[in-house]
Amino acid sequence: MSNDTKKPKDPSTNVFAAKPKNTSPDVPATRPKNPSANILPTEGYVLEIDGKFKSEYATSDEASKAGLELKKKFPHIQVYVYGAKERTRTLVETPA
Repeated sequence: MSNDTKKPKDPSTNVFAAKPKNTSPDVPATRPKNPSANILPTEGYVLEIDGKFKSEYATSDEASKAGLELKKKFPHIQVYVYGAKERTRTLVETPA
């Protein structure tokens, strides 16, 4: 058998050969970066779930309420409320 019967590869099917999308002039060139999960925040209250900072809240009560909801859904995770100004961690526990 001859190799002459093979079909040539179509370069448009190569996933790695895809060109970046053209951006329009109205879209900003840079997007805001997501905060790192390991950098200590400087203000507000943050939920710390299994050692990673996840979501930020303005008050301790909002953060505690969100942490309690998570703890009810997923009782096996560790949830803390981190106060940035005080640099304290408060464990969120489900009521007995």
